[in-house]
Amino acid sequence: MKFLKQYRIILAVFLLVLSLVLIRAISPGNFKYDAVKWAEPSATGSNIINEAQLDAMTGKKLLVDLGAEPVSGSRFGNITVKMDPGSILDKPYMKLIRKNGGPVILYSEDISEVARIWMILSEMGVRDLYILLNPLMRNKKPA
Repeated sequence: MKFLKQYRIILAVFLLVLSLVLIRAISPGNFKYDAVKWAEPSATGSNIINEAQLDAMTGKKLLVDLGAEPVSGSRFGNITVKMDPGSILDKPYMKLIRKNGGPVILYSEDISEVARIWMILSEMGVRDLYILLNPLMRNKKPA
């Protein structure tokens, strides 16, 4: 008994760690990251939309402009917010994106930047997230 009293803190920590390991071993889905699930829309292309599909969407649409060129929100008839791609994870922007009651549409003239931001936001659990096919390119005049 004296032995147990001496090492009760160590035993308590050991039992806590042992119980956490057992929980992890019994239910691996609770703690495991599922990259396939998050990347599936990107692989199938279901996360990419055009302007006609955007018009057909229902709900409060939030357009996130990640580009360098300014685009007016009235052009698409929705709420448009201009954000710097480097600061998209800032608290006010994330709050705005998460509180939106409908689809969130990302667009920019640089499709790789939009794809990177889409992946980050989707991994953070943002649902109803889409990439708008470059609406700015059709307004540019050929050189």
